[in-house]
Amino acid sequence: MAVLLAGCTAGGSGATATSAATAAAVVGVATAADVPVGAAAALQFPEVGAGAVGIAAPDGSVRVLGQGGDTGTRPIASITKVITALVVLGEHPLADGADQGPTITLGQADLDVTEEVEAEDQFTEPMYSGQQVTLHDALAITLLTSANNYAESVARWAFGSEDAYLAAARAWLAANGLTQTTLADASGLDPGSASSTADLLHVAALAHANPALVAIAGMPTYDQPDLGTIANQNILLGEDGVDGLKTGSTSYAGFTLLTSAVVPVGAQPVTLVAVVLATPSLDARFASTRALLASARAGLAQVQLAEAGQVFGTYTLSDGRVVDAVATAPLSAVVFGDEAVTSTVALDDLPSDTVAAASAGSTGARATSGASVGQATVGQATFVVGGATLTAPLSLAAAG
Repeated sequence: MAVLLAGCTAGGSGATATSAATAAAVVGVATAADVPVGAAAALQFPEVGAGAVGIAAPDGSVRVLGQGGDTGTRPIASITKVITALVVLGEHPLADGADQGPTITLGQADLDVTEEVEAEDQFTEPMYSGQQVTLHDALAITLLTSANNYAESVARWAFGSEDAYLAAARAWLAANGLTQTTLADASGLDPGSASSTADLLHVAALAHANPALVAIAGMPTYDQPDLGTIANQNILLGEDGVDGLKTGSTSYAGFTLLTSAVVPVGAQPVTLVAVVLATPSLDARFASTRALLASARAGLAQVQLAEAGQVFGTYTLSDGRVVDAVATAPLSAVVFGDEAVTSTVALDDLPSDTVAAASAGSTGARATSGASVGQATVGQATFVVGGATLTAPLSLAAAG
């Protein structure tokens, strides 16, 4: 399948050039080019439950590659703790995974919460009144061991009360456009803490964009002064680039897993984020995540959109001499399967003496010379891939 690089999509035809008319101007004419497009990709979703996978950007946005199963809002169990960590870190930031942050002093109210959680036969880690724990360590215990009491304690410490935390968390959800997510607690024990697969991919992308959170969630083990060595419950860590994020399970949510993995695609590292919900067993959540990530990796490819010196348009002088408009640098993108690539080429109208100067010294009727290009930008080729916009600046080819 070909993509016509002149205001066209794959399989189209035509050309556009933008300009503001000037006296003695030379109008640029856009040139078509081919961009290879891959074969259709097949994602492997959980046989039971739901799943989704996407590509996370450094700014916390996400490009959804696909979803399967019942992808609507449903209980998410301890994946809730990732949202808790993000909201707390929004109020009390840590610079990175080495930053211990402020110290939290636990008291009787924290022990009361622990007793309530244990009465429901849910997991806690030991704590005592007067215990001092850094914010880093409170989050590490919350994310690695999934201790429900530490999740509730760190949320209440950060905002003063459970109600204040929930108000801040709901404002955070709204600010990030997470309209299919509801929160009823900080731990995920309440089935009112629920989300959709699409929202959770965005949560995963936001988590991976936070250097402290992704560093903490990616620790296989951690030596904590009060608890000793604690172990991460995510057995996929370190496997095929997996570096996070959070396991979860309750009787009503089933077995859940929110995952991030940095994988090479050509010469480019790509951060995949995936979620599986309502899988039937611990083994199933890991197996279905492995299969989903593997199928996503298989469908990714790096595609060259422009080479340095590639011709994207021409300028023709009145005497017949032709000067090419060429890309100043190479440009590539990651595409998924037969994902559409659309593009336009916009060329400025130029004074004829500018174009003539570029052709000076040419031994033929055409001034073009591979990667040796002039410095002035005369337009750009714009590509849209998976919702992202990429541009290749164009300049006049130097005579040679």
